[in-house]
Amino acid sequence: MKKKLLFIIPSLHLGGAEKGLINLLANFDYEKYEVDLLLFTKEGALVKDLNSEVNLLPISANFVTFSKGLVASCVSFFFQLKWKLLWHRLLFVMTNRKHATNKAEQYSWKHLKNFLETPTTVYDVAIGFLEKTSIYCCVDVVKAKKKIGFIRTDYSSLQLDKKFDENYFHQLDYLCANGTLSLEILKREFPQLDSKLKLVENVTFPKRINELAKAEPLFNSDAISIATVGRLELPKGYHLAVEACAILVKKGYDIQWMIVGEGSERANLEQLISQQNLQSNVILVGQKENPYPYISQAHFYVQTSLHEGKSNTINEAKILCKPIVVTNFESVFEQITHLKNGFIVEKNAESIANGIITLIEEVELKNKVVEQLQVEQLVSGKEIEQFYQILEH
Repeated sequence: MKKKLLFIIPSLHLGGAEKGLINLLANFDYEKYEVDLLLFTKEGALVKDLNSEVNLLPISANFVTFSKGLVASCVSFFFQLKWKLLWHRLLFVMTNRKHATNKAEQYSWKHLKNFLETPTTVYDVAIGFLEKTSIYCCVDVVKAKKKIGFIRTDYSSLQLDKKFDENYFHQLDYLCANGTLSLEILKREFPQLDSKLKLVENVTFPKRINELAKAEPLFNSDAISIATVGRLELPKGYHLAVEACAILVKKGYDIQWMIVGEGSERANLEQLISQQNLQSNVILVGQKENPYPYISQAHFYVQTSLHEGKSNTINEAKILCKPIVVTNFESVFEQITHLKNGFIVEKNAESIANGIITLIEEVELKNKVVEQLQVEQLVSGKEIEQFYQILEH
């Protein structure tokens, strides 16, 4: 008989974990496994890319009501005489307002879980495919013989309540990181969990990325073109990108820097771009289902992150053989070797600008980096095998 698996992730918007899940399920062994997927919202650009073999579970009626917003959901619960849910809806908002974002997600979980229904199936394996809520749901809501969680970033950068998470991590059979350095950070943060900590890397498909990268010209052909891809959020350090661009322009370089992504920092970035008079140099192109043409056509790929796990976009830029300038967040050294397959700089605008200038001016160095990336071309397949081993162990 097929083993029954349940994957849990809040949504299928354009994020690294979401793309990783889509890639994993695209080439899964459906002769051996029956796969269900639990989402908190069925909205998201990647929903249409979900493998047809995957069964998308219905969202509970109470959670649909919860998702309407505070006033609408409270009115609905009031008229349905669901006083307990009305109370938890109010407490959820109060808790989120009281705490910083990541801890708020932890502390508000005890209220959020009341709106979810336990699936009727008892699964062979349940997988919380992302940190925080996905793992909490896997532990508290789902019935399964084995439970697995994933942490897809540098845990130490999340500023979470470790004791809260430790309680949940102890109830998992395995806790997986998507990179060796992220795994080492978990071992450092939770040494008591060492036997449960495993490596399962993100699934990438170079052939598909290269095919998707083909498109009509996107950049001004006369400018030095730079691409950056990721959510417009503070940890991505895009304010440093804008400041670095200002330095480059002041030094006489004709720069066109396209930042692909959407998020809460858009207004702040637009204001900074305007203050620096860089409207023709830094373009916030928004969310794109296919960001690969931007990477492929750029002269350079630049990532200004303050914190990251093992980065999907760096892997994708490597696949497309782009000279990479990246800040020295802890896990970057797993993917980039300075002056060999990329250029690692400090987390400040001056250093980022100088890194870009080095690759502009030192053509021989840039060509050596590209040649090394061509040699390193990523081979997909081992990541799925890593995951199968965890499922069967």
